Amino acid sequence: MQMLWCWRCQAEMPMLDENEFAELSRLHREGFRATKEFRQKWNIPLEGVHRELRFKPMLDRYEQITGMRETNPNAVMHHRLSQYGPPCKRCGKPLRSPQAKLCGACMFPVGE
Repeated sequence: MQMLWCWRCQAEMPMLDENEFAELSRLHREGFRATKEFRQKWNIPLEGVHRELRFKPMLDRYEQITGMRETNPNAVMHHRLSQYGPPCKRCGKPLRSPQAKLCGACMFPVGE
């Protein structure tokens, strides 16, 4: 885990390394599978099952790894270190992807 600027959250956030992300990704998939099975068994609409409860194991594990409580499982899934590029030469914030040609924060072209 490493703290890094997240352009979606507009804040420094804990970013997961590949091993941490693999574990949380598995828990994320299990949350979807368990929700589907529960809804089918009890014929309950999706609105009847709160998101934080559906992904509780994943969110709890994220908190154990990072020390930060998150309530949105989708936010966890975009806090993957390998999705970000190197720091911008002008502003120092990470590029939005390893292939970025322009800094998303200050619009400085990569390679200049």
